[in-house]
Amino acid sequence: MASIRQRGGNSYAVVFQNGEGEARQQVWESGYTQAEANLRKAQIEHEESRGIKTHTISEENHGLLGKAVAAAQGKKDKAAAQMNFANQQTAAEIRSTNDALLFLPFMEDFIRVYGSKKWGTSYYKGTMSLLHNYIYPYWKDVPITDVTVKDVDIYYTQLIAEGKASTKKHRPKRAKAISASTVNDIHKVLRCAFNRALKWQYIDSNPFIHATLPEFRSKVRPALTPDEVKQVLDFTDNPDDYDLFLVHCAVHLAFSGSMRGGEIGALQWDDIIDPQNRIVYISKSIDRVDRAALDTVSKTKVFFQFPSFNPRAKSVIVLKNTKEDGGSDRNCYLSPTVYDKLMMLKSMQEELKSLLGYDGYYDYDMMICQANGKPIMTEHLNKKFQVVLDEMNIRPKKGDEQYVFHSLRSSATTYKLRVSGGDIKAVQGENGQKDPKMVTEVYSRILEEDRRRISELMAADFYSEGGNSGDDVLQVAKDNPELFRQFAAFMSMTTGTTSANNI
Repeated sequence: MASIRQRGGNSYAVVFQNGEGEARQQVWESGYTQAEANLRKAQIEHEESRGIKTHTISEENHGLLGKAVAAAQGKKDKAAAQMNFANQQTAAEIRSTNDALLFLPFMEDFIRVYGSKKWGTSYYKGTMSLLHNYIYPYWKDVPITDVTVKDVDIYYTQLIAEGKASTKKHRPKRAKAISASTVNDIHKVLRCAFNRALKWQYIDSNPFIHATLPEFRSKVRPALTPDEVKQVLDFTDNPDDYDLFLVHCAVHLAFSGSMRGGEIGALQWDDIIDPQNRIVYISKSIDRVDRAALDTVSKTKVFFQFPSFNPRAKSVIVLKNTKEDGGSDRNCYLSPTVYDKLMMLKSMQEELKSLLGYDGYYDYDMMICQANGKPIMTEHLNKKFQVVLDEMNIRPKKGDEQYVFHSLRSSATTYKLRVSGGDIKAVQGENGQKDPKMVTEVYSRILEEDRRRISELMAADFYSEGGNSGDDVLQVAKDNPELFRQFAAFMSMTTGTTSANNI
């Protein structure tokens, strides 16, 4: 059995016995937060329940190795400085001998020196796939000093005209053309790499800056209307069905808290930092990451790694930072209704713990999890959500695109812009976005109801049509002042009437 000891204000240690027989000794792992300590304790006790007596010691948190860790960090910093000096020497040698640097070794150096520090695990894995599938077969033996803008234009043209999209091993192979979106992703990687080559003084100009890209427009996913969200919440509000009620709580968090699917799946009960004011702190995201990427990149911070039941698996499920730059960490203020629903879900989980027992329930303190306590990934949450939509026959009115769980984030953004009177900064803070353009250009949608009300305002005021009295127009202005200000601003531009600021 393991125990938790508090050491200082917000620091906790996990104490457990490690090894067997005469080699068995007590181990202290310190420096955890309370949530991390709970997860580490659950992991150790889970292993012991299955007869495992020797646990992998977390070197970073082993209290007895503090000095050794500091010494190791010093060696690491010294090695990094030596590597940086070696890189400078290599660059100087290349410039002095005028040797042409081939594409493949340059990209490998670029990833080692630049990508490993700037990229997260997902972007690293995706970039490596692009390199091996579409870039290296064409460029690997070409000196980067010989690449011209015309060469790049020909390359992009061939990708679109003749290239075939790669498929995963477990999926049927289809002769599908490479999309303009993929070409744009390739362009971003190569433009960045050659910008670095320019700074390293390997080349005189970046040919990818002036290359001609295929036309590409990102698809705008349809978003549920507020009425559709209410219908989903009513349909899933069934505490007698755990899976259905799980979707109910997840929808509440996505809509009221503007949370991403990964953020919802990473929530733990200790993340409710202020129960009295119903404040949840969002600082983690759940994700399945590639082991090789995790060992390479340094920008992704892992708070907890879930035990893997397949030792040969190439990926692991982790709780990691929300965004590599930390821009998404934020507080979320829950309404009393949403908080009560979550407390009901917690009581359901407590019943499942008693029913399934210690061996049947995997207690990682997760808020949104499977009925046996195991974590739930975004793609699984999306499947459950779409099953509900299919049963309710809720689909977008236009186009072939289906609603996905992430659509709720767009619905929430649009609705919050509406009720806040267009307060973009407040909605940006709710969404955890660094750029306010993401609020207006990507996630917000124009609600048909608002468009109809603008039309009614114009009919009543500009065209003097019946159906809306002055009292009706005044009521619309009270219900949505920002909408009315937009209408008044339009009227002042076209007819020279009262300024929007005077309304």
